[in-house]
Amino acid sequence: MRNLGPYSGDDFQFHQNILASKRNSALDPDYKARVSGHNPNIEAKFDEYRIAFNSNSLESLTSHPFSDIDRADINRLYSFKSKLIQELKIDITTTESNRIMNTCQNCTISEVNSFDHYIPKEEYCEFVVNPKNLFPSCTRCNSFKNAVWKDENDNGLFLNLYLDELPEEQYLFVNLEFEDGVVIANFSLDNPNGIDGSLYDKIVSHYSRLYLLERFTENMDSVMVTLENTINSFKGRLPIAEIVDSILENSERNKQYFGHNYWKSIMEIALVSNEDYLSRFI
Repeated sequence: MRNLGPYSGDDFQFHQNILASKRNSALDPDYKARVSGHNPNIEAKFDEYRIAFNSNSLESLTSHPFSDIDRADINRLYSFKSKLIQELKIDITTTESNRIMNTCQNCTISEVNSFDHYIPKEEYCEFVVNPKNLFPSCTRCNSFKNAVWKDENDNGLFLNLYLDELPEEQYLFVNLEFEDGVVIANFSLDNPNGIDGSLYDKIVSHYSRLYLLERFTENMDSVMVTLENTINSFKGRLPIAEIVDSILENSERNKQYFGHNYWKSIMEIALVSNEDYLSRFI
């Protein structure tokens, strides 16, 4: 899990470009004119969003009282498959090294195949194509998040990976158990390194509501197979200690790229640091 850079262009111009790309249909020849009529209100709400975004206080925003019909019209602006939305996906997921990171950073498990509306479009239709409100995500994270995004005290329940700077300190841990030669991994969160309390609470909420600890365990086989293949490929040519050092070095590099608490690196390090696990290769 790592932070991504938000859209750097004119956010309301992006909204207008989306609207301009839409077509009226024979059954609804006035669609674009109806939505255009809402632009003054939407632009005003974009100004409010921009201010709240810059101060990381999006939870303080209120929605415009559009009618249900108007809300449905405006929400039709969003389509994940549209050309402009796909260009936005590429722009946001392209790293400093000019590589596209197509892994959902909300979970670091699945591929990006949707955009999460950080502020839900069901309640805030005015931000349905606000590029700073769109975060590349997988559909599974999107389905878990749904329209719930803050608690009754206006505290965010999910990390905003444009705004909430992830700590370098470790907070994700894994405990390994062995039953009849089978590895059982139990992931957990803890704060022994003094991460800011409010940020840590949001991390716990994010991981809990997206079922990340359980999903890491579900997907642990992808780590196990790759790691075992690596060890078996080199164990006849290199001492096991050198293989372990190489794996640890690679895991640390991956943490620099994929995030300091990248679950695969956390598990790899735990495995090759475990004597019971290594004994099967000696």
